[in-house]
Amino acid sequence: MRLIGVSYPEFHRLDETLGWAARPGVASWWTVEGGAYVSYNAAGFRDRDHPLAKPEGVYRIALLGDSFTEARAIPLEETYWSIAADRLSACLGTPVEMLNFGVNGYGTAQQLITLEDHALAYAPDLVLLAIYTGNDIWNNSRALDGHQDRPYYTLEDGALTLDDSFSRSARFQAKMAWQDIKHGLINASRVMQLIKESYYRMKSGAKNRAAAGATAPSPADRIYVAPEDETWRDAWAVTEALLRLMRDTARNGAADFSVVTLSNDIQVDPDRARRETFRAALGVETLFYPDERIAAFGAREAIPTITLAPRLGDYAETNAVFLHGFDNTVLGLGHWNAQGHAAAGALIAEELCASLGE
Repeated sequence: MRLIGVSYPEFHRLDETLGWAARPGVASWWTVEGGAYVSYNAAGFRDRDHPLAKPEGVYRIALLGDSFTEARAIPLEETYWSIAADRLSACLGTPVEMLNFGVNGYGTAQQLITLEDHALAYAPDLVLLAIYTGNDIWNNSRALDGHQDRPYYTLEDGALTLDDSFSRSARFQAKMAWQDIKHGLINASRVMQLIKESYYRMKSGAKNRAAAGATAPSPADRIYVAPEDETWRDAWAVTEALLRLMRDTARNGAADFSVVTLSNDIQVDPDRARRETFRAALGVETLFYPDERIAAFGAREAIPTITLAPRLGDYAETNAVFLHGFDNTVLGLGHWNAQGHAAAGALIAEELCASLGE
């Protein structure tokens, strides 16, 4: 199996600060969704290696995000941030370096910690936060998300407090010790990697079939509705407070701060009837409530915001293409495919060029 290139190591490990993080230097094929050779740099992020010192004459952008930004399903050069960097360089006539700090599953709390502990050390000119509204607001609420291995922030009297108690629990410490042993064995054995990969594909296939057959909105789809209960109101309040803190943290590090909201699959489904059926089931006037709310918040708080979903939706419908999903999963569901990344990268570059070129 080594001779024919069978390799499916564990990419991530548990982390006492962030909950989990990538293993520096690990590399392998990812084929559970899409397909790409995925490698992590010495700092533990899916990107090329970058020197801490910013090269002379380079405009450096630190990008924070989740699985849409880590983008395992797509070759590195086809990711939206690689495309945006190339186009922005041509537009500005200045070399642009986009540093990717996106990690699968991260919420805004983990992205803030990543900014503080990693990204600012590279002296970026701009910190760009990519928000996936499909779960990022949900991820900022322990009550909604319920993840046992993630730090959360709580908001009391307008002040944020970090709750990282997960890392001190006996359960987490035991899980981390066992996972280090288990992943060490898996990463040393191609046979075990193949067994693990087969299990992941089977599990992912079942999940995709269930998602494709779903006919009713899920609890997470309340993101498209103005919050109706205290739990969702708190999730939004914590998210907005985190955005303010990220803005201030970036500025204290001599960097500008901007936000880009990505797209959820139903928002950009090329079939208008399918979108309308989903919208009607939720009883809302638009599927862009979270995008519009973040844009309005950015306008109030002097946080420049790029809103992609409506324009990507127009692109998908006009060209009759799916921007989410893959041939080996379900077209229309999941992460951006190559067309989704290309369209998003072009729009981000266009918006940044307009604002930076002023």
